[in-house]
Amino acid sequence: MGGLALAALGRTAGAQEARIVRIGVARDADAQLLAAAQATALQNGVRIAPVRFAEGAQAGAALAAGRIDASIAQHAPALARVPGSGGTLVAVAHTVTYPTGLYSRTAARLAELPAGTKVVLPAEAEGQGRALLLMHQYGLVRLDTAAGLQPKLADIRANSRRLTFQRLAQERLAPALADGALVALPFDAAAAAGLEPARDAIGMEDARVPFANVLAVRAQDRRVPWVAATVRGLHSASVKDFILTRFNDSVRRPW
Repeated sequence: MGGLALAALGRTAGAQEARIVRIGVARDADAQLLAAAQATALQNGVRIAPVRFAEGAQAGAALAAGRIDASIAQHAPALARVPGSGGTLVAVAHTVTYPTGLYSRTAARLAELPAGTKVVLPAEAEGQGRALLLMHQYGLVRLDTAAGLQPKLADIRANSRRLTFQRLAQERLAPALADGALVALPFDAAAAAGLEPARDAIGMEDARVPFANVLAVRAQDRRVPWVAATVRGLHSASVKDFILTRFNDSVRRPW
């Protein structure tokens, strides 16, 4: 048998032997990350099979129930809240951060915000907490040190600019920009309004916040070979380049 035929046979055998890993995703960007990771994963004996869910919590529940092998659809705090998981799900690597941003149509920099500016926050607990932590990071407010990852307005201990606050449902956040407010937009709400954090926000979360998404698996699987192979794919040079060229830092790399 000729060399080319032997090489082709080897590739076919390798593809047949690859361990199929079903990974939950909840965003188009999640699926695109897996596509970028596929070549390196295959070189390490893993074929990635994305499984789409409407939201991250559904992917977490499917992982806990054993219907998929892994998930990249949630960050670690959300993973800990998956109903019925009982601590059986673990994060083995970071993937990307979908950053919350602070947006304004009247100020080009946070320093330009006048005293008494109205700040619009997400009404739901996680979005509100991330927004307040981001404002604390930029010095707009000071939070109680015991507030944790989901601070509330009642946890504000200093507000030297006399900012006022309004909480709105996610679909009402972006329209509030027309009223001159400073608006805290979760990544998905910004994307739905055609906004990109790196281009349009005047403040955004760092890549290494606690809300960076993770590759999650069941605790019993954390040391099996396909997990390490999947991490190598997700942390490959091709994925690093993809994140930079596709998202221009609006989706951020925490590894």
